[in-house]
Amino acid sequence: MVTVTSESPKAPSLFPLIPSGDDSETTDIAIGCLAKNFLPDSIDFSWDNQQNQSIGNQNYIKFPSILSSGTYTAVSQAKVPRSTWNQFQLFYCKATHPQGNKIVPVVQQYKGSSSVEPTILIRAPILDAFSSMYLNSTVTCEVSDLCSGNVAIRWLKEQREITTGITTSKPVPNGRGGYTIRSKVVITKEDWISEKKFTCEAKTKGSTILSETFSLLSFCKKDGCLDVTVETIPPAFADMFQTSSANLTCKISNIPIDADYSKLNVTWTRASDQKQLHTVMTNFLSQGNEFYYVNAVATVCATEWKETETFTCKVTFEGILVKPKEKTLVKESVGEPKAPSVYVLPPSLEELNLRETVTLTCLIKHFNPGNFFVRWLQNEQPVSESVYFTSKAISESKIQSKEYFAYSMLNINEQEWSTGDSFTCMVGHEALPYSSIQKTINKNTGYVDGIVDSEDEEEFQNLSSILSTFIILFLVSLFYSTTVTFIKVK
Repeated sequence: MVTVTSESPKAPSLFPLIPSGDDSETTDIAIGCLAKNFLPDSIDFSWDNQQNQSIGNQNYIKFPSILSSGTYTAVSQAKVPRSTWNQFQLFYCKATHPQGNKIVPVVQQYKGSSSVEPTILIRAPILDAFSSMYLNSTVTCEVSDLCSGNVAIRWLKEQREITTGITTSKPVPNGRGGYTIRSKVVITKEDWISEKKFTCEAKTKGSTILSETFSLLSFCKKDGCLDVTVETIPPAFADMFQTSSANLTCKISNIPIDADYSKLNVTWTRASDQKQLHTVMTNFLSQGNEFYYVNAVATVCATEWKETETFTCKVTFEGILVKPKEKTLVKESVGEPKAPSVYVLPPSLEELNLRETVTLTCLIKHFNPGNFFVRWLQNEQPVSESVYFTSKAISESKIQSKEYFAYSMLNINEQEWSTGDSFTCMVGHEALPYSSIQKTINKNTGYVDGIVDSEDEEEFQNLSSILSTFIILFLVSLFYSTTVTFIKVK
C-alpha cells in the first residue's frame, strides 16, 4: 500500500518513555523513546549506555510506525539492567532519519521529596595556590541537585561578566535524579589579594536559579584559608622491632581538591652523605573538609635511626606552593635509656565472682624513652588488638622526669581464666637486652617468667593500689574529655 501525503519531509521529535510503578523483582526493566511527527517513514533506533557504549541490538526493538495527520509516529523499547536503572544512570536513545538524527537521554526520575533545593559550593584558592611564575589560580563553582541539565554558569567580577578563562563541565547525574555542574574560572593573584568580589551564577531560560558572591575576606572567614602544611612523623618502635627498618613519614595536608596532583614532588634526603632516599607516596586521602592529604614514606635501617642521623623532607608543588618547603626529622635526645620493669596483675575477686568478663593488667614502669609497644598472647598465640587497651607513655613525675609508665588491660572471658589458660604480656623497648621482654600469668601457677625481682618485691606488693589510682585518674580524664566534647557538639 502506498500512502500519499501533502506534508513536507520532517525530522522526528524525540521523547523519553519512563516506566511507572514497576515494583516487580525482575533483573531487567523496559524503557523506551517516542519519535513523533517525522516524514518519510524511514527511521532506525539505537541505544547507548552512560559510557556511550551500545547496549546491543538484541536488547532493544522497534515497533511498526503509525501514520497520523500526515506524519508518522514510532516507538523503540529497550531492556536494561534494573540495578543500573535504579542507580539513576543515563541511557541514550538515538533516532536516525533522512531529515536529521536526534538523541534523547532516558533516566529514572527521582521520587524523593520535592523540597530538595539546588545548592552551590565555591572552592576558592589559598594564597600559596598562586605560583610565582604565572601568579594566577582557579576558583571552582559546583552547582548540585539541579532538576534539569539545561543550566548555564555565568561568572562575574565586580558585577561585570567574565568571558575568558572559564571551563564548564557537562551536566552529570548525581545518583538522586538530579544533576551536578562544575565550572572553573582563572583569577589573578592581584585581583584575589585586593579582595575583588567574584560571583558565580546558575541560570536557566534567562532567570537566575542560584548566585554566590565571594572574595578573599569572606572566604577566609568561612573556611580559614587553609595553607598547605608539611610535617614529619618519626617511625614507631613496634614497626622497627618487627621489620628492623624505620619508616620516615612526611605528611602533606590541606591540598585543594582541584589541585594538579601530578605537580607534587616529595623527596627524602640523608644529611650525612646527602643521598636521596627512595620515597613512596600513598594515595590522596580526604581530610573531610574539601581538602586532601598524602603521606610520603622513606624506609631506612633501624640502626641509622638509632644513630641519630638527620633526615630532610623536601616538598615542591607547582601552582600550590610558592617555594619548596623543607622539614627535618631526627631522633629526639632522651638522655640515658632505661629498660622498663614489667608486672602482670590477675583479675580481681569481684570480677571473678561475677563469672563474666575479667581483666588482666600489664603495668610497665621506670622506662626511657617513652616509645614502646605491648602485645598480648594467649597460650602462646597472639591475641587480637581489639580486646585489649594500651595507654600512652605517661611521665612518672610532674617535674621534668626522664622516666615513664604505661599500662595495658586485656579483657577475657572468666572461663578462659578459670580453665587455666596462660596469658603473656610482651613489652618491646629499645633499652631491653633483646628489645622485648615477656611476663606470663595463669590461674594455676600464678606469675611465671620471674615477673618480680627481689629488689622490687616491696614495690610489687603495692602495685594493685597504685594501678587502681592510675586507672581511676585515666577514667576521670577520659570522662572529662568526653563531657567537654559533648558540650561542644551540643
